Amino acid sequence: MGEQEKYKHMLKKIIDETENHTIKNSEQLIQILVSELKHGCLVGEQMQQQTAIK
Repeated sequence: MGEQEKYKHMLKKIIDETENHTIKNSEQLIQILVSELKHGCLVGEQMQQQTAIK
């Protein structure tokens, strides 16, 4: 997957999570974006699971 496709997929996923109210505030959005850029696409899902547990 090319760089543009990777970022396109990442942003689409984050937009979907925001629209579905999985991401509830801007701080969480920024944390997920930073994590996604550092580590890849699975980090946002891990943060989502941690939030659901709390």
